[in-house]
Amino acid sequence: MQSAPKRWREELTNSSAPGAFHRWKVVLLVKRCDKRMACIRSALLLDRVLKAGKATICSSENAEHNITHVFISGKISPLQNKKHLSETQHYHLEYIGHYLFQNEIQNPEDTQMNNVLAAQETDLVMSKMELAEMKNVIIKHMYFTATIKHRLMQTDRLNCNPEVQSTNWSRGTWSILQGYVEEDLLHDVVTELATGHMYSAPPVQLLHPLLEYVLLGNNDTLFFAKLCHVFYLVLHCEPPWKSPLMLKYYLDFLQCPICKKGTWSFIEMLVRSCLYCETVCHTVTVLETEDELRIVHKTLLKYFFDLVKGEVEFLTKSLVEGTNSQHQDLPQTVLLKTFLVESGTAVLFTKHINILADWVIFSYRELNGKNDAFRSEVAGLLNAILGTVVDYWIVSGLLMDRNVFHQVPDLAHYLAISCDDFSACQLKMFLCAIPSDWLQLFVAEAIFKQMCLQRNIAVSTEPLSLQKIVCSYSPALREIGMHKTEIHKAKKKKIGQQPCPESQRTLQMLNGDKQNQVKVLPDFSDLIFNKLTGKTEVQTAHTKGSYLLTEEVHKRNIKGETALHKACRNNKVERLIQLLSLPGTDINVKDYAGWTPLHEACNHGSTACVREILERCPEVDLLSQVDGVTPLHDALSNGHVEIGKLLLQHGGPVLLEQRNSHEKLPLDCVESVTAKEELFNLVYPGESIENFCEYREQDFCNQKKELCLILFTKMLTNFCSIYNLSTPLTVTLRVISCSNVLPVMACDSSKMKNAFSGDWLVDTYFKELETFEKLPQFLQEISESMLFFPGEQAKALLAALETMVEACQCLNLSSK
Repeated sequence: MQSAPKRWREELTNSSAPGAFHRWKVVLLVKRCDKRMACIRSALLLDRVLKAGKATICSSENAEHNITHVFISGKISPLQNKKHLSETQHYHLEYIGHYLFQNEIQNPEDTQMNNVLAAQETDLVMSKMELAEMKNVIIKHMYFTATIKHRLMQTDRLNCNPEVQSTNWSRGTWSILQGYVEEDLLHDVVTELATGHMYSAPPVQLLHPLLEYVLLGNNDTLFFAKLCHVFYLVLHCEPPWKSPLMLKYYLDFLQCPICKKGTWSFIEMLVRSCLYCETVCHTVTVLETEDELRIVHKTLLKYFFDLVKGEVEFLTKSLVEGTNSQHQDLPQTVLLKTFLVESGTAVLFTKHINILADWVIFSYRELNGKNDAFRSEVAGLLNAILGTVVDYWIVSGLLMDRNVFHQVPDLAHYLAISCDDFSACQLKMFLCAIPSDWLQLFVAEAIFKQMCLQRNIAVSTEPLSLQKIVCSYSPALREIGMHKTEIHKAKKKKIGQQPCPESQRTLQMLNGDKQNQVKVLPDFSDLIFNKLTGKTEVQTAHTKGSYLLTEEVHKRNIKGETALHKACRNNKVERLIQLLSLPGTDINVKDYAGWTPLHEACNHGSTACVREILERCPEVDLLSQVDGVTPLHDALSNGHVEIGKLLLQHGGPVLLEQRNSHEKLPLDCVESVTAKEELFNLVYPGESIENFCEYREQDFCNQKKELCLILFTKMLTNFCSIYNLSTPLTVTLRVISCSNVLPVMACDSSKMKNAFSGDWLVDTYFKELETFEKLPQFLQEISESMLFFPGEQAKALLAALETMVEACQCLNLSSK
């Protein structure tokens, strides 16, 4: 065995070479603005070693074309290099050590072979480094807006202001405030916290009494405004992503101070209060302020959304910066602990996500035909929270270097099934309201696939890609445009039997058992009875009899039915009148399946009850529906024509325009031509039923076509936006000043596609980029399909396509 010095002496003696590097022509690329002394010393030492080995040192400005080695240190923009240097092998400074002190060899004749092996090993290392660097560039390219924001802004909007000196309050101060709490001086405490210079989080034991005071119904507007200001101050100064200790702090803080069952239980209580007007967590002492309390709950829900949104923004910032990129598990956040951890394993479609998705669908179903600002805001909040969960899932997958994209379509498919009773207008509103580009993309695909399935149009079963959109979904879109919508002629169930909603039937099939509809929905009937009973016990009544009657109004059975439902089902008119005379009675109350008392009366032929409801309750919702089944559908499908006449006289022609999930109009449920004409003439005297049906059918087909166009447009634009395909990758390379690990050929996209492979994200990006550059080939085909889609939406899609084609042409020009 020979040592490295002895081997080199013998090799130089035998070859008569003047030095170990005598045929090397070297360029040292050291970033001038690199102020790290260790890097500078290494470069100077390398220069001395190379000169001692008789290497020729050249500068990058006047380098010759036969350079053999380029040594790099730090980060250097590839645009600063001479073009001929890009074809020369680049090495890190450490390569000299590996070259000089390589493993001892037994025979000097093996030197050449070892040099070849060393060069191959170096090529492999450099290839891996280039691939890792390219993946980093693609991530920054996908989150280009965040990348630019990171370069222009030094601090995140939720971080502390560095110009203000942070001063922690002493334990004595907290103790004094805690004493105020014990003396019930809560207004003084919240005022001190809101106006004081607080730059550290107060103890949870100090905040919980303030929160409890509000949750019990003591709705002093000024007090709650100050408390919210305190909460946001804490989030501003001590966010949960600051440390594991602060994460635990927020998990302890974000729970009901009375029940203390955790963050999920707290969020569930807030949502159920906003959606169902229920408080299932604790007894409220001041019932007169129920509406104000719901506003408080909505505001607290908004605070939770701002918190989890901040967590995702911080993770995105970390992803763009390249920090915290060595995650082996999902990053620990409040969002993760609340929604995604189930049985010790983090998966996207957990029980809590299932319930959250049900809340989202329910909230948008309740918005149908209503101008309710409160419900609209709650629906938007729930939709935003669900979208934030999906964005967290995607960003976390990139941080962990795992492809988790494939789990999002499962959630999207569930959402599509759950809203299959939505009208085209409802679906359009719901889809466009989804704030997450990722979730909106996959929900659009899931609904589009359902529409293709309903028309027996075959589409590819491959995972979603740009090629699938333009090669499979584009021809399907053309077929839908040519396809005339057919109205299903499925028969209704027997008289008196309500149809099970499609979404619930699907869930029953998936669960493998015929469970009650009530068990499918996110309602807990065993808790509601007790909680509502406790709630009604504190209500004021003038007499014992009226108190008991008031209590019975809110009492529910296992199906969620109230006394109003029972009275209407059994045609107990006097009982119904008695219940309606009580203050606070809600005629639009729904059981757990969504049916109202008016539905029950119409379904069971309780004509007298229907008449009393219409006369006594102007607020009754005649458009309330379950799977599109309105009270008029219910009445006519069960042969109750007289009830149908009452409803039309009260509600007008809009009732005849509603469709159920089988796409049936109410008149489609009437077999008798005479009865059908009588009903129609009540709202359209002197007009033709045939003309009405033809017009409604044409309008219905146009709505479906417009929805298909919106779905296709969302898929195409969102997919290109997510991968930022319309922006040349070289723009990102210039912005981030990528290190010299990536050669200058990165300016040529065609060369990059051939040079980089072996990583799932890099391969996916260049595959999608290749398809994107071929979009001009599909423009004519898609344009011809638009002939079957008249309207502004077709023009919008063509405009978006033309913009993409222009971007493709720019990409092709930049690569030449």
